[in-house]
Amino acid sequence: MKLVEVWNQHLTTGTVRPLTHDDDELIYQFQASHPAYFAHFQDHPVTRQEAIQDVTDVPLNATVDQKAYLGIFKDQQLIVLVDLIIDYPLPSLVWVGMWLPAKGVSSVELASYYQSLVTTLKTAGAVQLQLSNFMGDRQMKQFWEDQGLVAVQTTTVTKGSRAANVTIYQDKFR
Repeated sequence: MKLVEVWNQHLTTGTVRPLTHDDDELIYQFQASHPAYFAHFQDHPVTRQEAIQDVTDVPLNATVDQKAYLGIFKDQQLIVLVDLIIDYPLPSLVWVGMWLPAKGVSSVELASYYQSLVTTLKTAGAVQLQLSNFMGDRQMKQFWEDQGLVAVQTTTVTKGSRAANVTIYQDKFR
């Protein structure tokens, strides 16, 4: 069974579907509506090319077939953009490259989406999830900690000439 199908079974509201290049304009508009997120690591607003590049971009030593670029929709509106890399950087580990909620999504609703993702990943055999959070992003820091994720490392990521400090969070599934 596919990840999306399983995740949809665990959602109480909304639906998940893959985002593709057919969704380029939607992806760009959604990302462009989050200038504070991109200001953490860019000196300019996200461009259309940068936004749509996310559909297929994978980190070093990952393959395109490990990527799941997904959207959670409610009433036909994209409300959370989720970029997952499965079995990365190790087998049974899932890396969350992006978890970008729309403005107005409540923390309770967002927590429900996250918990349904965890249930889905556990069903698929994953044992843990990791992600990075920009140190200046206090709202998401609090969200991840409220979900039980634990800070395991701080590091600096670079993109072009810009550097950003991040905290790596981990959720070991029980």
